[in-house]
Amino acid sequence: MEEKESQARALLDKTNRQFNECNALYHAAAQRCGLSDAAFWTLYALVTSCEPLTQNRIAADWGIPKQTLNSAVAAMVKKGLLALCPGKGAHSGKIVTLTVEGRALAERTVVPVIAAEEMHRLAQRHLECLQREFETISAFP
Repeated sequence: MEEKESQARALLDKTNRQFNECNALYHAAAQRCGLSDAAFWTLYALVTSCEPLTQNRIAADWGIPKQTLNSAVAAMVKKGLLALCPGKGAHSGKIVTLTVEGRALAERTVVPVIAAEEMHRLAQRHLECLQREFETISAFP
């Protein structure tokens, strides 16, 4: 039983290290773009969403503290990167939208990151397909 617990602990430690390394990569990407993490993830959320987003929705979906997100959004509104538009309904909150300048910034910063993620996803899929194909080759023991 101790060996299984040790293996489980080692796997959990490895997973946690990989998670932290991944977070560090995104943090470094945001910094290189001159963005805070909250600003980066706000742009990312807006670029990848198929529906209008409020600040509350972005905060909840992306695990960003509301005050941190509100500060980032306010700063980006002040710079002309985002606009806040009234939502439909009395309590829907304001919809966060990209301005022309904000979309241009997202194209230079977030979109290349999304493209890199897609390349990784395709590489992973390629590997999985190779594994399946190699399993069918009878010459392999």
